[in-house]
Amino acid sequence: MSSTPFGDFATPLDVSTVSSSIAVTGWVLDDIGVASLKIYRGEVGNLVYIGNAVFVEGARPDVEQASPNYPMNYKAGWGYMMLTNFLPNGGNGTFKIHAIATDIEGNTVTLGMKTIIVDNTNAVKPFGAIDTPTQGGTASGSSFINWGWVLTPQPNTIPTDGSSLKVWVDGINIGKPNYNNYRSDIAQLFPDYNNTDGAAGYFYIDTTAYDNGVLTIQWTATDTGGNTDGIGSRYFTIQNTGSSRARSASTQMIWFDLPQISELPLDFSYPMMVKQGYGKHIEHRIITPDEKGIARINIKELEKVEIELAEKESEVTGYLLVGERFRPLPIDSSIKSGIFHWAPVPGFFGDYRLVVVMKDKHGDLSKREVVISIEPKFGLNK
Repeated sequence: MSSTPFGDFATPLDVSTVSSSIAVTGWVLDDIGVASLKIYRGEVGNLVYIGNAVFVEGARPDVEQASPNYPMNYKAGWGYMMLTNFLPNGGNGTFKIHAIATDIEGNTVTLGMKTIIVDNTNAVKPFGAIDTPTQGGTASGSSFINWGWVLTPQPNTIPTDGSSLKVWVDGINIGKPNYNNYRSDIAQLFPDYNNTDGAAGYFYIDTTAYDNGVLTIQWTATDTGGNTDGIGSRYFTIQNTGSSRARSASTQMIWFDLPQISELPLDFSYPMMVKQGYGKHIEHRIITPDEKGIARINIKELEKVEIELAEKESEVTGYLLVGERFRPLPIDSSIKSGIFHWAPVPGFFGDYRLVVVMKDKHGDLSKREVVISIEPKFGLNK
């Protein structure tokens, strides 16, 4: 007998006050398979479609572990980046958001409804969106054009030379876009902003510098008042024919199985430094492992985190531990020069246990374990 999908509507929290971009997230499973997860606003019987959430591989390892026999359980997590400025009244007022799942047999269920109080009138951080690559879309070639747009509330502004904008791929800054380009739709929608006649920007990405596969992209923007926020946050697929100029991941990593890693000693010799957020003047801080040797870090949804794990000369391999099985690191993360970079896309929520194996310049092996807990971007009203 056919059954309906089931799951959870996790964030935003019910009756929370939000602004600008918010992550709309949760998880869903079905005995046959889930076809879609759609986001709506309004009252039951008079719903207005907002958009389709994307199922993100590896986003909810807790669900994968708890429901091992369901198809596509590794893609149970779903996420949608909602720019609240597009809601009625400029994104000001109280709105009801619905998450509705449909399976491949046509069975439909509402996973939940959240009431949010949207206050963009008093928002101070930059906001905007990435247009290309599209959410879950593909990119190829040596000059793929990444388009987006950015504004910020008055009295502040975004420097027209784009100097305060950054493009991030898998959590690593790759440059700044060419800013101050006119887009008629943005100029008409937001006529009272300083940058309204030059809100658009573009950046050329050399996708051949990466291996084919899933990556994430995000912009960050800082205005003249020192306010910083992330823009866009989505994943996309690089799909080039022939070989890329990137080294294959298999030549950069040392591969182990669980028993081998369990026997490795924990490394406490090198300070584990952490940096969270996008602000220009954010400083690193040292985190100390607990009595089990596990370092724990709390971040907000969509917040970038950098963890300095080892000396630059070390060879570093990272895994996501799901139960007693290793998975690749989250799709929107990377390790470069001993530093773990992660800027989670919408859909990632909860706890993620990372196991990192390090080979130093003397050939000695050791490991580190980190639990990153992702919390709601906006808290409850008090």
